[in-house]
Amino acid sequence: MKEKDPFDFERFKAEAMQGLYEGKSLSPNDGVLAPLMKHLLESMMDGELENHLNEEKASGNSNRRNGKTKKTVRGLNC
Repeated sequence: MKEKDPFDFERFKAEAMQGLYEGKSLSPNDGVLAPLMKHLLESMMDGELENHLNEEKASGNSNRRNGKTKKTVRGLNC
C-alpha cells in the first residue's frame, strides 16, 4: 500500500475553529468535520483491506489471476 500523508490534527483543529467562528455547520458531509470523517473512514478501510489481504495470504487460498498458464482457444473449425 502506498504511504499517505499523516493527518495534521493541529491544522484541522485550527481550520475547524475558524469554520465554527464563520458559522459553518458541524455536518460530517460538507461541514467542519468533513476532513476528520474522511481521514477516519479511509483509515478504517485501509485497516480492513490490510487485514483481509493478510488473512488471505496466511491461509494460502489466494484469489489471484496473475499467473502464467497455457491456454487453448478453440475456433469455429475445430
